[in-house]
Amino acid sequence: MTRTTPDVFMDEVHRLRAAYQAQRNATNLVPPAGRPVLDQDVNIVDGIAHHTYWYEEMDGKGHVQVIRLADLPNTLSGAILRLRCNLPVLDTNTDYEIIGNDIRPLLSPPPLPDFFDDSEDTSIALASLPEIEVDHHAKHFLKKAKYVSEIQNLLACQGGSCPGTPKSNHVIQLLGKSPNGELVFEKFRPRYVLVAVHPLSVYRRWILQLVEGLRCLHAEGVVHRDLRIDNLVFSPDGSRLLICDLEGHWGNRLAPEVSREPILDAGWTEKSDIFDLGVTIKGMIYGNTPITNLVEWHVPAPLDGIVAACTSTQPKDRPTLETLYSMVESIQV
Repeated sequence: MTRTTPDVFMDEVHRLRAAYQAQRNATNLVPPAGRPVLDQDVNIVDGIAHHTYWYEEMDGKGHVQVIRLADLPNTLSGAILRLRCNLPVLDTNTDYEIIGNDIRPLLSPPPLPDFFDDSEDTSIALASLPEIEVDHHAKHFLKKAKYVSEIQNLLACQGGSCPGTPKSNHVIQLLGKSPNGELVFEKFRPRYVLVAVHPLSVYRRWILQLVEGLRCLHAEGVVHRDLRIDNLVFSPDGSRLLICDLEGHWGNRLAPEVSREPILDAGWTEKSDIFDLGVTIKGMIYGNTPITNLVEWHVPAPLDGIVAACTSTQPKDRPTLETLYSMVESIQV
């Protein structure tokens, strides 16, 4: 691939971040320019994605305003979702929807979603794990075991035992359980290392490690489902990236073939993981997650072609992990 000098690449990342931040600060869809959002959701109506927002009113009376926006490109509602246009200023006591350029009252506003804890009984799976003397401050990170699948996925990536032998240095290792039954991991740096702008050589190394970690998961029959920058951690010196949160339960619904319906059998596959990998590369470049998945986040060359390949609409057109590794490895830095 074409060589891109570090200064040109980093300058372009700074420019792209600044352009997005200007959009982010200007939109009244969300704070800081907009009102606090209590929750948001996406559902499909007649084949069109509708984004619903529940807004907290500031009058102290507890009223919640519901606004629904249809994802129709080149219309008012589509422009709002892409941060190209603001919500119209209307009566905040009225629930409404914008379908294309048509603004109308929302006659049957959906209630604010309730949180549903669907945690499983993981006691049998936890019983097989060794108990660890936990160092909360410096050495260990604890997480509640919500699903049996997470323990199974972690063990599969370390030879079937705990602590076992990791099959990849880029997948988090399960060390055991705490006296209170939490999962115990080595403490790593969270994804906020991505806030800084890094040279192309650093992103290249991280993406190669991300591909290698995902290759390990897929070799063990594990589809991550929820690959994003929030589920990446880094070694203290930032040289090593690891994939975490292997719940294999709920996850992203960004790949077009994955159903938007709130079901576990939504169509996640290895190919949808590759789509999510492309979106994750965008998040690494911007050091953030977008306000909506319709924000147009461009990435600089030579990563733009890699992102485009990963996020091809048709799963069959997305590269294999082996091809993707070769594409990234060929980047000259």
